[in-house]
Amino acid sequence: GKDLMLIALLLTITLAPGQDPPQKLFESGKYQEAIDNVKARADAPRDQVYLRALAHRKLDQNDDAKQAFGALASAGEENAWGQIGKSGTALVDGNQDGAAAAAKKAVELDENLAQARYQLGLVEAARNNQPQAAEAFAKAAELNPQMAYAHYEAGMAYYKAKRVDRMAVYFENFLKLAPN
Repeated sequence: GKDLMLIALLLTITLAPGQDPPQKLFESGKYQEAIDNVKARADAPRDQVYLRALAHRKLDQNDDAKQAFGALASAGEENAWGQIGKSGTALVDGNQDGAAAAAKKAVELDENLAQARYQLGLVEAARNNQPQAAEAFAKAAELNPQMAYAHYEAGMAYYKAKRVDRMAVYFENFLKLAPN
């Protein structure tokens, strides 16, 4: 028993990365650390640039958020990431119709991209369309089960839509994925 525990402990220490990935930092509320982690890499993948934009929004750093969304938008009109960036920028600017149109286009361009569904959820939540927001966040969580914040937002939207039965499932998933 003791040998097994020692081996498990050594494996944990050995396999623990020096730095949490941006998603884990974001999900534990360490928004500035998530931003710094992504900013340090010029070649950051688009999903991390999106996380950086979301973290800036959480910190009310709207100009920085627009810069990150703009980097995504540069992917172009016929690219789901480009539309996510366009939607994010429009949402920061208070243009909910433009944000919705771009988010819907992102989903049309890549219906299996969890971030496109998540962005649509953010737009629908901003427009106070809670059932649609819940559906979009739930779909994002289904497409990427490790996306803890999609589970959380789905839970919140179901709560606001008075669907407590559905809410509980997503909050439970969120707590399993992001215990911190």
